[in-house]
Amino acid sequence: MRGKFAMAWWCAGLVVGVVLPSIAAAAAAPLPNAKVEQAVIAFIPAWQAQKATILKYLDLTQPFATASSWALVVAQDPEPPAEPELENHGPIAICLVKVLAPRCTGTTKAYPTQWPAPSWYFQPYHLVDAKVVYAGQERIKPLLLMKTCSGRGGDGNCNIETVLYQYERSGGRFRQVFASSSGGSNNNQAARFVEHGPLQGDVIVDYPTDHAPYTYWIEVYAASKSGQYARILRYRGRTGYGDGNPLPVADSEMPEIMERLGMWKPGDALPVPQPLPQGCGRLVLNRGEEWCRNLCVNYGGNACGRFTKANRSGARDR
Repeated sequence: MRGKFAMAWWCAGLVVGVVLPSIAAAAAAPLPNAKVEQAVIAFIPAWQAQKATILKYLDLTQPFATASSWALVVAQDPEPPAEPELENHGPIAICLVKVLAPRCTGTTKAYPTQWPAPSWYFQPYHLVDAKVVYAGQERIKPLLLMKTCSGRGGDGNCNIETVLYQYERSGGRFRQVFASSSGGSNNNQAARFVEHGPLQGDVIVDYPTDHAPYTYWIEVYAASKSGQYARILRYRGRTGYGDGNPLPVADSEMPEIMERLGMWKPGDALPVPQPLPQGCGRLVLNRGEEWCRNLCVNYGGNACGRFTKANRSGARDR
């Protein structure tokens, strides 16, 4: 439990290298985008004279104050889709580029990657998010967050991969410190990097249970002294499948998460979701689950009726 150390424990967490003025002054200058992009295009094999196209460019040199020029480039591989009846394009390549030397993962077997090309369902086909996030307040302890979605199934389901990279200053390289595969996307499973508040820098993972009562497993991961993320909490949540709660699972479970970590107790103000759903009124607890008092999504059945009845009685509204 982290209790009274909730706001200070980060100081011993991610060893990302705080960007001090002396380090920033010695940082490399970014290379022109066009040169880096051309290096990636040249690295990825053409298919029937078609070359890769650039989907995303993100400079990493300045946010991480790197000793050499670094960039993230996401490219659309020209290779056709493995399942053309489900996808209209091939996989994507995720490339970390040091100076003009790309190191790419997640795409074809035609060129070296960090690991063997994964199967179609676990191969990235769509970029969900790519940005620099901060594990410390005042924009310190930067991390590179990547989210990709695999090839989709017939029902639109896809595997969402969430990865965090840390810049290792001593080795002058980026290394993976967290990875999570959702196994699917149609049951509200998610991995959320917490960007604000007392849990800033942690990752909350939720995924559905496979037997009754049908709720979600909740896991919290935090950076160790080495920078690698490790699980610090796991429990069976109170949020049910299709119970009508419009809040994401991580938000509906936030009071329970924080209470188990010694950061919240009954009677305290409820954690405020960021962002709040449009039209959300007073926040309440309903059977230990956080809700917007006036919002409920009826997915069929009586989920909203049960919520309304419970709150009229006042039994679990606090």
